Amino acid sequence: MSEANNTQEETRRPMGTLACLTTGFDVVARNPILILIPFVMDLFLWLGPRLSLAPIFGAMERFFQDWAVAGASGSDVTEVYALSMQVLHELSEGYNLFVVLHLAPLLGVPSLMVNQLTVERPFGVRPDITISSLLFVFPVVLLLAVVGLALTAFYLYWLGQRVIVETESKLSGPRSPFHLWGQLLLLTLVLLVLAGGFGLAVLFFASFMGLFSMPVAGFLMILASSFGMFFAVHLMFTIPGIVQLRRGLFQAIKESLLLTRVDFLNVTFLLLLVFIISSGLNFVWTLPKFNSWSTVIGLAGHAFVSTGLTATLFIFYQERLSFLEILQQMRAAKAQSIVLK
Repeated sequence: MSEANNTQEETRRPMGTLACLTTGFDVVARNPILILIPFVMDLFLWLGPRLSLAPIFGAMERFFQDWAVAGASGSDVTEVYALSMQVLHELSEGYNLFVVLHLAPLLGVPSLMVNQLTVERPFGVRPDITISSLLFVFPVVLLLAVVGLALTAFYLYWLGQRVIVETESKLSGPRSPFHLWGQLLLLTLVLLVLAGGFGLAVLFFASFMGLFSMPVAGFLMILASSFGMFFAVHLMFTIPGIVQLRRGLFQAIKESLLLTRVDFLNVTFLLLLVFIISSGLNFVWTLPKFNSWSTVIGLAGHAFVSTGLTATLFIFYQERLSFLEILQQMRAAKAQSIVLK
């Protein structure tokens, strides 16, 4: 009887957040090949051709210039105009549409170069592939997003398998990368529909309130953004559920919501660690000039750290599965006892 209690007690105590972090980096250190996909993708975004939208951004610049000449005045308008022109000029000079290969954290292969507006490289000038018509932008973006999700599927499949092996977990592990690719496509579509519907509703309501009070409209936008971030945090374990447990999309979402709610403090601590580590080291990785081969060190370091943090997320999820199952059993037993009474 005592052995059963001890086993149950051990099951109720998952690995701590710091232990998950250490184990995640150990997995990557023992399998350095795992960083290959993010490293190669960053090399391509750094050294390869740039998919430029310069003509489109240039047309937008001319539109703002005509708008300013047409008689727009006032300090606020002048500031908006100056800021818009600066942003459009920087995008015209440095934006690379190939960054769409990385849609979002966990929905894209980790990349350092997606946030860098640079055309510098150690040898020569990067060639530009220019898109001059908006009609071609949407199909190109769609194609790049699908290809990016395919790369992500292979990356997560590979990483998920190694996490299962290295941690000696009894989980079934990921299915084929092609099945995972389909799940990621479905998840992306669902998120786009949810985000689009929510965003349009908030924009409409905030615009309506702005007719009466701009501070209230601004507060509503801040409140909506905070709610969106809070909801995104609760979805962070959806992909580990799909990869490690072969869950269907909506079952994975349901379990992610439940796990985040019952262990919110540890989840928050994990997110804080991930943010501090990734943000702090990203500053270090970008210290070398992009026209120097020293950038290779930064790209390799980022690929290692990002893969270690992703492995940490998988391990954190695995360690709390048994805890989650026990909680669900307790709730079911409690509900059954209430019915019997």
